[in-house]
Amino acid sequence: MSFYVSKILATGQFRFAARRRRELSSIDSDSELSTGPSGEFIRHRDEVFYSADHRPIRQPELPKPRSIATTPFWTTLVDGTPRGWAFVGMIAFGVLMLLIGFSVLISKGGAGWVEVIFGLLLIATPIALTAQKRRTVHDQEERRRKERAERDERDRGLLAAYAASLDRLRDNPDNAALDTVRREREKLDMPYAIWGDAARSTVLQVGFNALAQRGAEASAEIAALMDRASSAAGLIAEDAVGVKRILYSTVLWHLIADDRLGEDQRKVVRTIQSGFAIAPEDVPADTASEDQFERLRGIDHRGVPKCDSQLQLKPREFCMYAEPNLIVSNKRLVIGGTKPEDLAIDDIDEIDVDADQASVTIRSTGRKRPVTVQPEQPIYFASLLSLATTLDERPKSFM
Repeated sequence: MSFYVSKILATGQFRFAARRRRELSSIDSDSELSTGPSGEFIRHRDEVFYSADHRPIRQPELPKPRSIATTPFWTTLVDGTPRGWAFVGMIAFGVLMLLIGFSVLISKGGAGWVEVIFGLLLIATPIALTAQKRRTVHDQEERRRKERAERDERDRGLLAAYAASLDRLRDNPDNAALDTVRREREKLDMPYAIWGDAARSTVLQVGFNALAQRGAEASAEIAALMDRASSAAGLIAEDAVGVKRILYSTVLWHLIADDRLGEDQRKVVRTIQSGFAIAPEDVPADTASEDQFERLRGIDHRGVPKCDSQLQLKPREFCMYAEPNLIVSNKRLVIGGTKPEDLAIDDIDEIDVDADQASVTIRSTGRKRPVTVQPEQPIYFASLLSLATTLDERPKSFM
């Protein structure tokens, strides 16, 4: 049974089936990447199963203002302030008085009208005051809307000009395009959150295009180009660094998913990593995942890893993976803690690794809810758990 690995890459969620890792000697010397000029996955091996989202570049747009007309009446009444809770108390007391009044009317006649009228007043007063407040707010919003309309029209024009300059930068990142983006960005006086996503996506696209055209040997030049584009587009320092790491991560994971990360391809990846000045500790999740996948090279039913553990083994049972509170044998998964729990290997239906959260979700027969664990080495753990489901330890006379 294959297990699945998911990772958020440049274009969105990416998920692939991680089968047995090939021997290094079976990987060819083709140094072509498995990443296309738009950051998409290019599959070189037909047997690779994957699914990938494609997140288009979102055009910057002004947020729609919140209006009292779209706010429920009850939300305005119960606004979380002492005044709002007092209104709730008045309405509740008014309902109580109504019930008392109706009870008196039924039992004693007209004497209950006092309670009924008093209860109606208690209920109507908060509602009337809230309605008056909403009318006042609506009038204020209408005045502000008229004042804002002219400003929004100006801002939409600035955003459109900035978006158009980003389009030109993606098509041809020359000095003229960089200067145009810088001029249009300097005109913006609105929050970074409005236009930052489009700027990040543009710089990332510039990097992917340049990498496809120039190759990994020009990584240092591509990184410098991305830095200039980041500066012109107005990216904050954290995002300017982040887009280069996202590009590197996408290239690495596409090769891992394609199981083409051999010696020649790893040299290309290291060239990109060096050119982008990315140290292994800058991308710890990627570094750890790459190491775990490499550790799996050649491991299959013919060479099953074995280890020592505190587990009381059953007949014909051996340990394959062990860490505190988590043990995998050829017959079961033992999840430790105050109450250790056994999960039979034969009952496991699907294994999913979330590489971003370093977690493994296990779905099994007879369980309504999946089991989620966080091993020290989630990919290596999931692979051995998947391998355990393929082992047949029955005596040969049973065959």
